[in-house]
Amino acid sequence: MIRATLVLASHSFRRIRAIAVAIAVVLAGFQFLLTQVAVVLERDQAFGALSSLVPDFMRSIAGPSMVAFMSFGGIVALGYFHPIVLASLLGLGIAIATEPAAEIESRFDDLTLTRPVPRGAVIARSVILLVAIVGSILVLMAAATFTGLACCTPSTVQRPPVALFRALAISLGAIVWCWGALALAAAAAVRRRAVAGSLAGVGALAGFLLDYLGRVWDPISRISRLSPFHYFEPMPLVAGSPLDVRNVGILFTVGVFGVVAAYVIFDRRDL
Repeated sequence: MIRATLVLASHSFRRIRAIAVAIAVVLAGFQFLLTQVAVVLERDQAFGALSSLVPDFMRSIAGPSMVAFMSFGGIVALGYFHPIVLASLLGLGIAIATEPAAEIESRFDDLTLTRPVPRGAVIARSVILLVAIVGSILVLMAAATFTGLACCTPSTVQRPPVALFRALAISLGAIVWCWGALALAAAAAVRRRAVAGSLAGVGALAGFLLDYLGRVWDPISRISRLSPFHYFEPMPLVAGSPLDVRNVGILFTVGVFGVVAAYVIFDRRDL
């Protein structure tokens, strides 16, 4: 099964490598440029002015983390939780995870499963790709951040600690893993990639909005705990809080349940 899984993973990587490399280059470049933006703002002493532009009601919602965000470290860390970055990685994760449905739709699975390839190898292939590609992108983003801080930041500027970016990368990777695994479970149950992608994408959008409303509206604050985004909290990290291992554990566990569900559904379904 291991050999079959690696062969399938290699084949799938060749199909998605162009978009994966493009996203990696763009996000790494964004991280590098953010370090330069932070340098300019620090040089012009603009962080105080930015903080004064934030309305009082936004300060009350965000709490102390808003002040931490309007700082050199906060600007550098922005790329690890910016909505566009998050949406890009979630979209890539969903695209990787929904490949089983695409193979069923194109009847590629008929060719694959005529050989001595266990069905579990198809799911394992997607799990390997999801972890390897998203993990590689996060490593490149971190490398770009450290490069920008090391080569182009004045020595007079206090650099954020390495632990901050490690925690942000782990937190971002955990939420992408969670939704990628849920998308994989959807792909194992349907016959069309568009349906699986839509289910995962709309679910992610609904979860994001539910978490947002739960943070600002008390009547649904308890319901918002059902959203995986409730456990993605980068702002406290920027404010100096340590990584909440419980939140990461919940996201990882939900992802594991998604992968197990994908294995069971795909193994038992009629292809």
